[in-house]
Amino acid sequence: MGNTQPGKARAGSKLLATLIAASLVASACGGSDGGSDAEGGLFDGGSGQSDSSTATTNASADADDGFSLDSDDAEAPSATYVDRADSGDEGDAMEEETATPASRAAAVEGGEGFFDAEAPEPREPEASNTFKDYGVRSFVETDRDPLSTFALDVDTASYFIGRQFLNDGVLPPTASVRVEEYVNTFDYDYPAPRDGLSVVADAGPSPFNEGNVIVRLGVQAEEVRYADREDASLTFVVDTSGSMDRDDRLGLVKIALKNLVRELDGGDTVAIVTYSNSGDVILPPTSVRDSDVILDAIDDLRPGGSTNLEAGLQLGYDLADESFQRGGINRVILASDGVANVGLTDPDGLVRLIRGDADRGIQLVTVGVGMGNFSDVVMETLADDGDGFYAYVNDEEQAQKIFTDDLLSNLITVAIDSKIQVEFDSDNVIAYRLLGFENRAVHDDDFRNDSVDAGELGSGHQVTALYELELARGVSGRDHLGTVALRWEDPETRDVRETRLELSGSILQDSWNNTADDFRLAVTVAAYAEILRQSQYAEEITLSNVAAEAAVLADNSSEIRELVELIEQADRLRN
Repeated sequence: MGNTQPGKARAGSKLLATLIAASLVASACGGSDGGSDAEGGLFDGGSGQSDSSTATTNASADADDGFSLDSDDAEAPSATYVDRADSGDEGDAMEEETATPASRAAAVEGGEGFFDAEAPEPREPEASNTFKDYGVRSFVETDRDPLSTFALDVDTASYFIGRQFLNDGVLPPTASVRVEEYVNTFDYDYPAPRDGLSVVADAGPSPFNEGNVIVRLGVQAEEVRYADREDASLTFVVDTSGSMDRDDRLGLVKIALKNLVRELDGGDTVAIVTYSNSGDVILPPTSVRDSDVILDAIDDLRPGGSTNLEAGLQLGYDLADESFQRGGINRVILASDGVANVGLTDPDGLVRLIRGDADRGIQLVTVGVGMGNFSDVVMETLADDGDGFYAYVNDEEQAQKIFTDDLLSNLITVAIDSKIQVEFDSDNVIAYRLLGFENRAVHDDDFRNDSVDAGELGSGHQVTALYELELARGVSGRDHLGTVALRWEDPETRDVRETRLELSGSILQDSWNNTADDFRLAVTVAAYAEILRQSQYAEEITLSNVAAEAAVLADNSSEIRELVELIEQADRLRN
């Protein structure tokens, strides 16, 4: 297990208080658009450019004046590193790079920190089989392992599970918090490529360690017109066990399914399987032209009995196989509270039922509802190995978004087995850590092994990844930071494609206020998640100031306003 001390010593205890004040001043002077002339900011760096620099796969800025860590006041602190395997493979060394909540607790020593407030006492995670704790990635010393490789992922369930806990007046279990899913719940302004995938990058000061920087990588999938998609064969596998007998479970699923059916085209087919003690075919594959028949079948869904998820999946995939559209879209959509208490119940055993069908092109989407004895592990594992995505809904608004907007865009897959690999330049990057994606690691040597399963991206989907870097002294805009490579399979041609982006110091901003709004949003959301999961790198950050920074960004966004309310609720529950 890696060293659980924070990656770097803190050089000042009032850092974010300054950040918040500067952001509020910027807002009062005309909005937080990254163009503020206000003095101060994260590093009191008023000399940065007023518009944030962004590198893309199409063009890279080549400005001469870049970011520098040189300081007349203090020497830049050095990082504390984990002792890693000599294999140089991030996937192989994953266990050594992460720290569990129990081990992280030992790292807290109190004191004032980044948010100018005393760090709260750590709490142990709840004892539960519902969630799996993947630990927290530690800093990696670049000259020992410059490569970071992981599968691209668009799940968002973790954020909405956390929202449900907070709305119920309870802090979410630390193991339920996956940073990348919190960050990727929000939309960011990335340019869409004409086809396939593209990646952009920008960077600014880190809120976790003074002197460090955060690099944001934004992967964007092409946008395909919904009218141009192929016909779809959809098989709904609906949990109708006794645990689903609530309006916010089966009742919510029925409303969502009806809304989805109304959005489908006449060439699409829908089949419905239910499971409780056993699996039952409620509706054989039926054309959406007969929507009244489909809607009546949804109305007739009734709960009762135990939960034989194995039987439901087997029957659902049998139907999906019968109605398989060669060259078309084939999906199984599982709606459940995730509990399995009859037949196969372990995630690995259930995955073996579906892996072959996923390879054939039948993708699985899992939608979690309810909480109680909800099994996040089962739902996430099935979606990952079923080449789909995993979402969680707890109200009609979220159900509408997941079952229509997200699912409909997911019907058009633009990238299969998509992976990302970043090779950092050890001359200019001393150490790095990836925030989140702990359970998405891919062996470095497998980046170009196209038999390795990775992530699928649909039309218009995007993935945001954040890295915290410790840079060498004197890094400037001309210096090379690293190379980003994307690799994926085109679903139509089956050709494997790859694109690259060179990262230069010109993307770095030395002032928080000079970074783009959505950069600050992504980092603020990440800080929120890091606190909730008791990351050793967020021990000196307080939720009250995270909420204040989010409030600066809210403007007319109802999603960000709700984020502010959730952060404030979490703050109340912690104190």
